[in-house]
Amino acid sequence: PQAQQDPTVAAPMLAQLINAAGRGDAQALAMLGAMAEQMSRTKGDMARFSTLIKPLVDGERDIDKLCSKIGDTGEKLVTLIVKELRKMETH
Repeated sequence: PQAQQDPTVAAPMLAQLINAAGRGDAQALAMLGAMAEQMSRTKGDMARFSTLIKPLVDGERDIDKLCSKIGDTGEKLVTLIVKELRKMETH
C-alpha cells in the first residue's frame, strides 16, 4: 500500500515558492512550472492541484474557490499553503 503524503510537510516550501514567484522570482516560477508539469501527469488531487498553482501565484487566496474541484487531501494542502501565504503577506 502506498503511504499518504503529509501535506503539512510540503505546504511551507510550496508557499515560499508561490510567494517568491508572485514577487517576480523567475527561478521560483520555473521550479513551480516544472512541479506543476510533473503533478499534472499524476492522478487525483495532485493532478488537480497542479491547476491551482498559477491562481495562487497570481494572488488568489479564496480557499472555497481554489478547492471547488479538489478532494480532502488537496484541500488540506491548499488550506495550509494559503495560511502560510497570509502569514508571509502580513509580515
